[in-house]
Amino acid sequence: MEAAEQSAAIKAAIDKRLADIQQLPPMPAMASRIYSMASNPDVDIKALAEEITRDPAITAAIIKLSNSAYYKPTRPIRSVQEAIVTLGLETVANIVMVAASRGLLKVNLDAYKIPATEMWDHSLLVAELSGALARMKKGSAPPDVAFTAGLLHDIGKVTLVSYFQQVYRPIAIEMERNPSATFIAIEEKYLGYNHAQLGARLLEIWKFPPDLVDAVRNVYTPEKAQVNKALCAIIHIANLVAIAGGVGVDIGGLSEKLSGQALAALKMTDSEMEALYSHLPELLEKLVDLRSI
Repeated sequence: MEAAEQSAAIKAAIDKRLADIQQLPPMPAMASRIYSMASNPDVDIKALAEEITRDPAITAAIIKLSNSAYYKPTRPIRSVQEAIVTLGLETVANIVMVAASRGLLKVNLDAYKIPATEMWDHSLLVAELSGALARMKKGSAPPDVAFTAGLLHDIGKVTLVSYFQQVYRPIAIEMERNPSATFIAIEEKYLGYNHAQLGARLLEIWKFPPDLVDAVRNVYTPEKAQVNKALCAIIHIANLVAIAGGVGVDIGGLSEKLSGQALAALKMTDSEMEALYSHLPELLEKLVDLRSI
């Protein structure tokens, strides 16, 4: 089978899978509802707490993390409502997304050469860097939205990995022969999708908001962002800083380059970029509690 025919066949198989919700990775249904509720500053705290407690696993994770050294509560937290009041909506929304996505993201992606622990560390680190960038550049994007987009930016790999295995050898050969090509361009050539495009499709199916979907779709092409260019720039920079720091390097290696347009969109200075890189060891140390969920 010719490469173009194989790509078309794989894309058709992926499209068929996307049309059948039962074949997709399961994002807990309540996660996007809670995310939407928690993003509303006028939300009824009691109603939000009641919604969260419908999921025992996420409730347990919130109580555990709320009392961890990572969040440093001023007093013991015994309930979801106490967690919201003590830590704030943004923090609780972040915890919900971490707890809901662990089963999706802490998986071995053998075809991409990423073990489960590395995939999880990369997702958490990009989330943390994205939230930090949003706080650094006030008014660019809500920090909780940036955190969630950073956390889920590689979700497309989880669905694409089984198809990727079929064309691993020609992709590896082309990467060696054409080192100037970006990995996502090669990925799209052989699979019909790149993992960022597929991740965005999944988030649309799970009914996440358009700005988050757009940021994931254009994580490698921030100049194409349609909804919030600053948010997309944040996720792009956070992702490449994490990879440059050696966390989450996949078969694509360092083929993707930092976008000058993304840096310009956020008015990033050299000193701010240096600060991001220098804080990586500290951030990874802080993520010990999140890793343990």
